[in-house]
Amino acid sequence: MQMQVKKVKGFSLLELLVVVAIIGVISAVSFTPFMKWRSDRIVRTEAINVTSLIQNIFSQVQRGNYSFVQFKIQKSGNEYHVSSNGMGIERFTDLVRDKWDGSSLKPFHDFTKRCSSLEVNLTWDHQGSIHEDVLTVNKIEIDATKIELGVEGTEVSEGTVCFSKDGTYYSPAGVFLEGSSPIERLFICSKGSAAKCNSDGGENTFVLEWSRFGNISLKKYSEKFGWIEQ
Repeated sequence: MQMQVKKVKGFSLLELLVVVAIIGVISAVSFTPFMKWRSDRIVRTEAINVTSLIQNIFSQVQRGNYSFVQFKIQKSGNEYHVSSNGMGIERFTDLVRDKWDGSSLKPFHDFTKRCSSLEVNLTWDHQGSIHEDVLTVNKIEIDATKIELGVEGTEVSEGTVCFSKDGTYYSPAGVFLEGSSPIERLFICSKGSAAKCNSDGGENTFVLEWSRFGNISLKKYSEKFGWIEQ
């Protein structure tokens, strides 16, 4: 008995071209949403990291682990270095008591100079950039080629904010001080995108806000609803 030989039919060239074309269309349609989602995720992650760092160091001074603390941003090359520092009661008390230089107040007792390393020799008991084994302080590094940190459209080069428990010795310096007025917000956005690192907002733009008494919050800009609490 003669067995029938099955004919195995493969894909024709035309069918393969159609499949490739369909895959190409699907990829093109989904690429833009995917890139937007990825960009948002990167910015959101860094915004949450910076917010957590400042919340944590502020909570340390409230708990009494430190009497005076600092939140610091410094840009070096293609990286932002964001760190927190803490000062114990002994060093802090010495600074508070050492008030006068003749008839003039010493820089630590001047709101516009207190938190500036150029004006005051602030010696920290723990520094996030040095004491990596101390859980109460921290340091994070942010890729400046992907993320921008700004203050009303001006990229941050260096800025500090200092807190005390009751707000008495609160003080900003660098980019967070304009004349004698504090700037109490930091914009975090995608680098090189259509986003605006200022109060006008833009795609993938977050703003971190605080006050001398803490009140730390993170908001994200929405074209439809404006600034939304996160």
